Amino acid sequence: MINIAVIGLGNISKRVIEGISYVKGAKLYCVASRSKDKAREFKEKYDAEIAYDSYDDVYQDKKVDLVYLCTPNHLHYSQIISCLDNGKHVMCEKPMVSSVKEINELFDYAREKTLFLMEAEKTVFTNLHKEIKKIIEEGVIGEVISITADYSYNVSRFNFPKDHWAYDEKHGGCLRDVGVYPICFCNSIANSKIKNIIGSKYTAADYKCDFGGKGIIEYENGIKASVESCWFYDSIDRGYAIVFGSRGKIHVPAYWKGNKFKIIFDNNEIKEIEVNQNSDFEGEIQEAVDMIKSGKIESPLMNREKTTEIMKVIEKLSY
Repeated sequence: MINIAVIGLGNISKRVIEGISYVKGAKLYCVASRSKDKAREFKEKYDAEIAYDSYDDVYQDKKVDLVYLCTPNHLHYSQIISCLDNGKHVMCEKPMVSSVKEINELFDYAREKTLFLMEAEKTVFTNLHKEIKKIIEEGVIGEVISITADYSYNVSRFNFPKDHWAYDEKHGGCLRDVGVYPICFCNSIANSKIKNIIGSKYTAADYKCDFGGKGIIEYENGIKASVESCWFYDSIDRGYAIVFGSRGKIHVPAYWKGNKFKIIFDNNEIKEIEVNQNSDFEGEIQEAVDMIKSGKIESPLMNREKTTEIMKVIEKLSY
């Protein structure tokens, strides 16, 4: 049984913990927050064995096998190092870190320590995504020509103070918030290394971070992708994707967590498909657990190379 610790008990952690409850061969062992009251509340609500109000206690607990980091972006690098220093496998919420350089440093260190490390890009592990990939591989829509993916929302409704970590120049910004979703989806569907990236970012007066970006990705296999993410408006379904093939297209609302999509053939025939999915976080956590049990230090679906390809696009659009 793999004992999982969740560090950082904000809103996303609730869904992560729900995902853990469906994973085979693992359990929620401990929860950790800098707030003692919050840690105790989560322990009782989600039936964890231990609650810590110090992250160091998690690192030093010998019963912890895998740490899932749900903390703000600027803390990820140092916390991953601390986990690896103490023999813990790590899953880290996206974006794992802020640059390709940091990605390589951490994966090098994880390899040195013979420990599993993965950026938590749930998009590619959902049953929805697996079914879409299967349909494409079967040639249902013919040869994939291009992909469009978007994820945008109006950040102003949250009334974040100007010094909120989400607006940090290095670690924050829309592209490192939700911009990873369309990039991750397109990279996975294209199933090819990136050849070229063009595009530009959205900016806002008095803010140093990006407010999103729009780009065109050209892959080595010839597929093109259009990606967009923006903090100024709410997109349809908060985000959607379309995969265009030579015989039809696949339309996917909420492609990063949903359970429905439709195939629209060139003769206008429409086939609607729904998949069963307990939690949009279940798949990625199950992957990590399976990899750890089999002695692997990287997942073939989200490894150093896949994480680096996502960050290449972010770096290109945000600078």
